[in-house]
Amino acid sequence: MRVHFRRIFVKTIANIPRKGPVLLSCNHANSFLDAVAVSLILKRDVHFLARSDVFKKPWANFLLRKLNMIPIYRLQDGVENLDRNNETFQICSELLGRGEVVLIFSEGNCVVEKRLRTLKKGTARIWFGAMEAHNWQLEIPIIPVGINYSHPYDFRTELMVSFGKALHFSDLKDDWYNDNAHAIKVFNDRLTEGVTAEMLIIPAQEFDLGTEDLLDFKRSLHRYPLLKTYYFEASRFDEENRFLKQLFQTENHQQIIEEAHRTGQALRTAGFRVNQFSTEISKWNTLFLILGFIPAMVSVCINALPIWLTRKALVGTQKDPKFRASVMMGASAIVSYVFYLLITLIGMIFSWKMIFCLVVFPWITVLTVVWWEQLQIRRARMQEHVWYKKSPDLMMKLEMSRENLFMQSGAISLSPAEDA
Repeated sequence: MRVHFRRIFVKTIANIPRKGPVLLSCNHANSFLDAVAVSLILKRDVHFLARSDVFKKPWANFLLRKLNMIPIYRLQDGVENLDRNNETFQICSELLGRGEVVLIFSEGNCVVEKRLRTLKKGTARIWFGAMEAHNWQLEIPIIPVGINYSHPYDFRTELMVSFGKALHFSDLKDDWYNDNAHAIKVFNDRLTEGVTAEMLIIPAQEFDLGTEDLLDFKRSLHRYPLLKTYYFEASRFDEENRFLKQLFQTENHQQIIEEAHRTGQALRTAGFRVNQFSTEISKWNTLFLILGFIPAMVSVCINALPIWLTRKALVGTQKDPKFRASVMMGASAIVSYVFYLLITLIGMIFSWKMIFCLVVFPWITVLTVVWWEQLQIRRARMQEHVWYKKSPDLMMKLEMSRENLFMQSGAISLSPAEDA
């Protein structure tokens, strides 16, 4: 997680009970990475519902079930298989009865977007079925979870996970017995409102690119400690959520978004990254680059093979890029740790102290990716200086466009964190 993500913001994790049954209802924005991210953030074991087609091969079925994954059968998996969900719901009911955590992506499938799609019936059926199986004597809170990525396809992005307040549906007991369809509709309406409140919402696809550029301009104002990954606080999510709501309430939001996209395109054409343009360099940048040079070069040599193998694995995601980040994180983690283990075992032939490499190598990798980012920030500043000499009018125009966007998009700014 520390290697794949630049920063991880976790909001109100205290809403997850420390013990007892919990049903997590999440949006599904980034394939398998969503489940991995939530499970690694939580301190409790999590059981996941995953699409059934990945369980087809016997070895995959064995391995995935050992990883707490449970198959869920969707309409696209064949109408004849839908009845097999009864077994899935029974498993979930037993798990909840034992006080376990069950996670379901209530939209039913993955689409990379900042919107919540219509919820399927699965979450409601699991909850009502579990309550009915335990004679409505079991307290099963449902926690709405919002999973938000700054750039879901990419390496070293930011992740925000927001855990909402527990939802309770015991008042729908009579509705469930009188009219299943009505009870599920009311259930999904409330759950939709709960999950949406924990998401960063861009209301229409036509606004996606420009709004992301505008958010990147805002994010460039932040300054964070060099080596800190996890932030257990709500301010970052709340500020971006408030900013988006205010943006889409303004009459000229379409004009602002279009201008943001034009400015972002101009920066990318000039070779700049939007979220790094005119950002301040950390006061530790130069010292960190000097002291970290040798460890970074050593790490590059150590990780050359895992990096090459991970890139090979990513070739298969070209047709369906929604799997790119999941494959990137999974392949790099598995390949790297197997490689570190082999190096350690070979080293232990000469000295048992080489066992510490299993701890040292991953942390050197973390330091190296941070070192590389700081080098890129330094390179970007040098590139800006060159452009200012080469084409001052263009740079002034880009600066003015950026400042104008800040003024137009309202008084809300993403408050910079204290620099380390």
